[in-house]
Amino acid sequence: MSPPLSPRLGSSKAGFRICGFLPRHTRGYLWITFLVGVFLLMVLSENGMFEKDPGPGYTGASQSSFISEYTSKPAKSETKPSKTAQEIIEEKPIQKSPTQKSPEKEEQDILNLTGGLDPKDVVILVKTGATSIWRRMPAHMSTTLGNPLLTPNIIFYSDSPDNINGHPVHDVLANVSSSLKATPDFTLYTKAKEVASNNLYLESGSMEGDTYLPGGWRLDKYKFVPMFQHAATTTPGKKWYIYMEDDNYYFWPTLYSWLATLDHTSPLMIGSPAFRLGEDFAHGGSGFAVSGAAMSSTFGSDPKLADKYEEYAKEQCCGDQVLSHALREGGVTRYNKLDGGSWAALQALPTWRIGFGRWNWCSPIMNIHKVHQADISRLFVFEREFYENPKHGASPRLRYNDIFTGLAESSILDAPRKTEWDNYASAKTFSSSSDPDVNDSKSPSKITAAQMKSKPWFSQKACEAACKAWDQCLSWKYADDNCAFDHTAAMGQRIDAGIRMESGWMVDRIKALSEIECEALAF
Repeated sequence: MSPPLSPRLGSSKAGFRICGFLPRHTRGYLWITFLVGVFLLMVLSENGMFEKDPGPGYTGASQSSFISEYTSKPAKSETKPSKTAQEIIEEKPIQKSPTQKSPEKEEQDILNLTGGLDPKDVVILVKTGATSIWRRMPAHMSTTLGNPLLTPNIIFYSDSPDNINGHPVHDVLANVSSSLKATPDFTLYTKAKEVASNNLYLESGSMEGDTYLPGGWRLDKYKFVPMFQHAATTTPGKKWYIYMEDDNYYFWPTLYSWLATLDHTSPLMIGSPAFRLGEDFAHGGSGFAVSGAAMSSTFGSDPKLADKYEEYAKEQCCGDQVLSHALREGGVTRYNKLDGGSWAALQALPTWRIGFGRWNWCSPIMNIHKVHQADISRLFVFEREFYENPKHGASPRLRYNDIFTGLAESSILDAPRKTEWDNYASAKTFSSSSDPDVNDSKSPSKITAAQMKSKPWFSQKACEAACKAWDQCLSWKYADDNCAFDHTAAMGQRIDAGIRMESGWMVDRIKALSEIECEALAF
């Protein structure tokens, strides 16, 4: 006799009758398995696992023949293992675009741009420091020093060993005497070496880990002479050795073109004039260049020359003067044939302090000093656009008027009067305290009230009127009872001097500068 049917399942379907004999937990497992299977089928379907891939030229072959062909020989589609980059290069060399230049053409273009002086014959000595390298150098690495065709030979010097973007930074003071390192001037030198190992930073980034060490200026003067000693020893035989500080920006094509006109076989030091202790020396901030002949006849002929000037440097303030002194004693003096007049190629000011006028309008300019990271970026973009502009010719040279047009003109002409602003006018100055007409304690004022009102120091209005009365005046400024004006026009900058300062410019006279016709440069 057959067993009775389950009262819950009834007798409507045979499958259900069979399942009725299964335990409850087994039936649960079957339902779970069924649902999981449905889910997996949905996932596979969504990912195209059940679609045929006809591939290129597919003509509708049967599934069996398609599978047979796919498994019998390597696929011709993307399923083939990827080739290495080297295999791809060897199989199909990259085709040059019609405008892509060959290395030989690029080198020739560089020589045309540099007046024939090959940058390979130049060594650039970059001086930085532990407290400034990460604040000043990063932007230089992709701009001023970022083109290996223009700056192939760079040596980085600091007061602490480092590495920037894969370039070693030499500790230029490593070989100075132990007695010198024991002096208070070398406190920073000792402490800076502990910074990295302590996970501290000297970049002033306003972030966690920032630290500060004073004494950079005291240490700086000792770097100059060892730098040139090292360069003469490690890279002898070059035509020119150019010194660069980490807050300087060089216009390399213009500088190289000028150096190409000078005799590198003569003992020369080229730089902006500075004076101390009765000696004429090249100003370091402006940058300078030493000829190959000067290097070989001094540091190149005496590998211990730097040691002889340690004691001398202790008593001096400035390393550029110490280096010039050492070169002078070796028979090398600063080249001064272009001093004075309108020649101001290597200069010591940032763009906003340069005074533009008739005296320097046509002069070449080869650097901008005291640059911040933002300045470096602006100058790089400005220089690139200048050289790409066809109106400047095939081998253009930068002049002061180009800097004015590209970087200063709009700042001055668009707002010819500014409050809380110093435009650095200083050629002529006036103040009540220095005017004998009103500052004589032994006698009363010698002028009337009306005459006093006409004095440049009496008011801003009187100061501006006095500037207009001088036909060479391009700018003026007034604060309290002090008036100054100048035959040049500088952008200047906003200040908070404690008293209100107002600056102004003679717009019509400044615009007239553009009418000056500059003679062609000799390089």
